[in-house]
Amino acid sequence: MNLSHQPSHMNQQGAILMMSLMMLMLLTIIGVTAMNTVTMEERMAGNLRDSNLAFQGAEAGLRDGESRLAALTTEPTLCSSAPCDMWEKDTLPFHLEDESLSWWVTNAKEYGVDGTHELSSNNSDPRMLVEFLQFSRDNLTVGHGTTTGRGFFRVTARSEGGSDASIAILQTTFVKRLN
Repeated sequence: MNLSHQPSHMNQQGAILMMSLMMLMLLTIIGVTAMNTVTMEERMAGNLRDSNLAFQGAEAGLRDGESRLAALTTEPTLCSSAPCDMWEKDTLPFHLEDESLSWWVTNAKEYGVDGTHELSSNNSDPRMLVEFLQFSRDNLTVGHGTTTGRGFFRVTARSEGGSDASIAILQTTFVKRLN
């Protein structure tokens, strides 16, 4: 009697092949999902970097404007049309955030134009405006001797990040004692 059990090719149904294909399909779905997630995270990190560059550029523009004001010893000469170092009150548009880059290039001072400050990562150099708001005298006597007091200024800075898609506009009020 021959008791050898040889597997018959007729009894095989391909269950291992089906399970292998299902596992391969599952791994493919997991891999594609992981790639999509990584791509989205990379875009988010790039956008965050751009917005940080824009913010830091605008902050540098603000500090540049404030350092120019800190160097003042007397009341500055004001003007109402470009090019201007110090703008008169209410001569600038109310919503500076709506103004185009070309308007900023025409009307605002460029940060780092002297070559000592360079922001090479930004799409364009930051721009800043200084507007004189008012002078507040120390006393109420007018016309008697030298008038001393404080000057109030508004400094506005605009900067782009690594692309023109991210823009930051910052504004601060600066008070400076003037003679």
